[in-house]
Amino acid sequence: MTSLRTLQVLGLGAVGAGAALSVITRRAPMRGWVGVVLLLVATLAWALIESGESSRPSSLPMFLAFLLLAPVAVVYSFRARRAAPDRLAATAAFVGSFIVAAFLLFMVAGIVYSLVAL
Repeated sequence: MTSLRTLQVLGLGAVGAGAALSVITRRAPMRGWVGVVLLLVATLAWALIESGESSRPSSLPMFLAFLLLAPVAVVYSFRARRAAPDRLAATAAFVGSFIVAAFLLFMVAGIVYSLVAL
């Protein structure tokens, strides 16, 4: 396997693990500020990927951290909107989750496209 193929497989594995972890968050207590912190950590990981000139990310741990944390942060923020006692922070996390979900959607679409095209 080439390094690009390994990166694609690891990325899709991280998204799958993130989706599995997001199912487990049902049992976690819902707080709005936790949703905001999860979104900030996922966005920080996305900002530190640094793909630069090429399409490959230069920081594999940040790439995998974003793909693992983004599904958890988005699902947690959606669930916390209805159940959290701090409504303002939960609403802020809900709105921010759309931005992180867009980042995640474009990244996963690029991974799947490059996996099929190459």
